[in-house]
Amino acid sequence: MRTLSLASSLLTILHGLVFPHAAMSAGGRLQADGPELVLSLDDGRILRREALIGVRLVLTDQDGEKQVRIDGIEEDNTATGGPLLLYRLSIHSPDGKELGPFCLSDPQGRRAGFPMPDGSGGFRFTCTSGAEGKCVRMGYRPWDSSRGLPMQELHRACMHMLRADYGGDDRPTTRDGTSVDVFDRFGIQKSEKPDGMQFEAAWGPDGAVCVAHPRIAQNVTLEQLAERHPRLAGRLGPKNCNLETMRPEPRALLFNHSFP
Repeated sequence: MRTLSLASSLLTILHGLVFPHAAMSAGGRLQADGPELVLSLDDGRILRREALIGVRLVLTDQDGEKQVRIDGIEEDNTATGGPLLLYRLSIHSPDGKELGPFCLSDPQGRRAGFPMPDGSGGFRFTCTSGAEGKCVRMGYRPWDSSRGLPMQELHRACMHMLRADYGGDDRPTTRDGTSVDVFDRFGIQKSEKPDGMQFEAAWGPDGAVCVAHPRIAQNVTLEQLAERHPRLAGRLGPKNCNLETMRPEPRALLFNHSFP
């Protein structure tokens, strides 16, 4: 396997460390300071940013252990909400052979990721090519509580929206490369709707609050959504789902337009 999809790239457990130099063979603890990795060595040194290039991590996901090496670091200055440090990573076999990149290419052509902190120093890696990473770059940073906004809920709503996961049950119905116009009630993202796009849905942390039209009609219909998700009954179709009626709805955190 030369690349990891988003679903298989969420490596959740730090199992051990392999350091690039013998002088760094002492143990250490790798933690997330926000979306930035910080390595505290037993000898008192603190390593971060470029000092971590070459460090190998033994990480575990549902498929078992994988050695992941930090190959490079860059700063993403286009992310909404401030700069985001990105890590270029590669997967290695136990004997040191490079097997391929950790991340798929994102729309900007980068193969990069960053840690998603869990609030207690732990983390998992995600990639900028997947919905989770895209939502962070859009300004929905679930670890950020400084502004008093429901960032965790916004991030979840954003992931459901990008995947057209209307029921919030991990059944995406979108298609790669499909354009959407995303905005929210807090002004983190503002609408830039191009001509021809129409209101698609309002979103909360558990999926769609209402659906005016499916993003990809060939993948799911309003009738199928009504059958799959009874909670959406009475909230399907443009008469029951539009921006005017959803603006006052407190469960609707995020909205989007798409081409019908």
